[in-house]
Amino acid sequence: MGTLRGPAAALAACAVMSACGVSQDNDHATTTSPAAAEETINPWDLPIEQRPALFDPCAEIPIEAVEQGVGGPVEKVEEYTRHQPGGLMVCGWSSDEVDLSVLATWKSRDDYLGDAMFEVLDPRYEVMGRPGLRVVESDDLSEKTCIQMLFTDRGTVWTKLDLFGAFHEFKGERFTDPCDSLDEAMGPIVASLPKGDYQ
Repeated sequence: MGTLRGPAAALAACAVMSACGVSQDNDHATTTSPAAAEETINPWDLPIEQRPALFDPCAEIPIEAVEQGVGGPVEKVEEYTRHQPGGLMVCGWSSDEVDLSVLATWKSRDDYLGDAMFEVLDPRYEVMGRPGLRVVESDDLSEKTCIQMLFTDRGTVWTKLDLFGAFHEFKGERFTDPCDSLDEAMGPIVASLPKGDYQ
């Protein structure tokens, strides 16, 4: 079998290396650099209809992670469930001490910051190294709820914890701060949440 020579050899080398490119006027060969690789697109810059599918907490958070987070068995609360792809996805679980719900939407950080329904506790609060927005509901006079929002590549994912009872018990301890309880509950759940920390 003969060897390839001239242009045929050059084409074969390009096919093997997969790094050759040709300028539009075909004058000379160029090398594709890593900088020319596809740029990462911020999904929040796209029209709603072109964004990735919203995170689905019912399908993507194992109940075992929720139970580990709250320290005991939970039941899925069907009344909390919303399944509106592109608009709103919600799932909730309940134990004897707490309700925990996870919601996904494309409502932005600025929208939440300007929403009178929420009081901002910390605009850059981190949970497990994930920066987000820590808020409480403005009408929560009993101080039994806390919400952490993460702005991900599959929407705003917010996790809400609601303590039951007059004693605000969590894992058997009384007078627990709901935000401290939320931090603890989110620990095992964060691994299931979508990536991307958009501010």
